Amino acid sequence: MSSDPIKDTTRLVETAELQEIVLESVAQLNRSRTPGEQLEVSPTAPIFGDASPLDSLGLVALLIEIEERLADRGMTITLANERALSRARSPFRDVPTLVTYLEELVAHRP
Repeated sequence: MSSDPIKDTTRLVETAELQEIVLESVAQLNRSRTPGEQLEVSPTAPIFGDASPLDSLGLVALLIEIEERLADRGMTITLANERALSRARSPFRDVPTLVTYLEELVAHRP
């Protein structure tokens, strides 16, 4: 953890913005899903796996929506890449895990 309060504040803003992007993307995806297929829109919601109604095609649609929202903010990032797919635990299982993964990608983008 950084001892620089300015740096810590900047990180919190980025985290909040990334979480907002994910939640907006989930809400957008829900607009095209039936009531029984709706994803929970909350900071702790499951995204992909046993606790979620999202299948692999739905996950791809969500990732594309997130990538487009990031691109609108000037961040070109590919979410479904070898880095994500090679992890023992999916970075797409819930909102907090996805936000942490997004933070990593944002920090390491060229």
